[in-house]
Amino acid sequence: MLKLNHKFTGPIGRLLLLLAFAAPVFAESNFYAARVEVPDRSDAALAAGSREALNRVLVRVSGNEEIAKNPSVAAALRVARDRVSLYSFEQEQGQVYLQATFDDVLVKSILRESDATFWSEDRPPVLLWLVVDEPYSRRFATVSQDGELLLELSEAFTARGIDLRLPLLDLEDAAKLSPEMVWQRVTRRIRSASQRYGTEHIMVGRYVQLTTGSQLADWLYLDSEDQRQIQIQGSKATPVVLAGVDLVVDAMADRYAVTLESAPGQSFISVTVTGVESFTDYQSVMGILRELPVLDSLTIDEIYGDRLGVRVTGLSNAEALARVLPGRSRLVVLGDITTNRIDLHWGQP
Repeated sequence: MLKLNHKFTGPIGRLLLLLAFAAPVFAESNFYAARVEVPDRSDAALAAGSREALNRVLVRVSGNEEIAKNPSVAAALRVARDRVSLYSFEQEQGQVYLQATFDDVLVKSILRESDATFWSEDRPPVLLWLVVDEPYSRRFATVSQDGELLLELSEAFTARGIDLRLPLLDLEDAAKLSPEMVWQRVTRRIRSASQRYGTEHIMVGRYVQLTTGSQLADWLYLDSEDQRQIQIQGSKATPVVLAGVDLVVDAMADRYAVTLESAPGQSFISVTVTGVESFTDYQSVMGILRELPVLDSLTIDEIYGDRLGVRVTGLSNAEALARVLPGRSRLVVLGDITTNRIDLHWGQP
């Protein structure tokens, strides 16, 4: 949990009110929890299930699907049973499941010790345009015709901490985009049709059910800065789906995940914010900083004129801080960023 330390130098600074700014997409109990299949309710099943649950949580929070290969993480997984903060067994249609929750401070400490990345739960959604190739036509995938495939995609994204959105496929979509345009990957039209859905992260899929029973998928990821592609064929849908999901989430993690400070409190980042002209501005800026889950502490150094000076700890460098600032906030980076200093401006909405 973020700790706030105050050192006041002006009339605004003598006020102690700090407002919460935004709620996370995931409740903490879900973001740091996982539900896994286990054979029974035995101690052995609890130990094995705890390892799998912690691994899933670490993959989700770090954004790194191969984090278990890290020696420090592997060591933490071996004692996962002792690190569960809350667990319960559930039975559904004859199958036993373990629901295990881990403390967020513990998870962050594992990531720090392993020099792994951290990606907060406030994540943008992904919009999916999926075209299915049939013998005589190509069509958009729909819940009524492709429910199992879309459900598997949605659940795979949820497991990685991302919400999946499906287009409405209404008259407005039809006027802007056809299945053939998506199949041919006319990216200009795809981006234009996607604007109404409020996310820049787009997954484009071409899906074919082969006569041999295998599935072939070609996945393309688009955002404002990146474009990645993968083609995969498999006898079952699951690996085909997971390959596409991993492609998208890995690309997003490269953009948003940051490295935490390895020794919390040993160093700090100096943040200067100009344009803070009123107490309302001060509340808004402090609310944004306070809600960043990667920060361990926040100390106010200076309030003078329209300038607010703050020291923060918890991140490895100032560039990482710039990456975790909300994309649609009024905080704008000014000038060059050094290792331990960043200048921001509180501008117009």
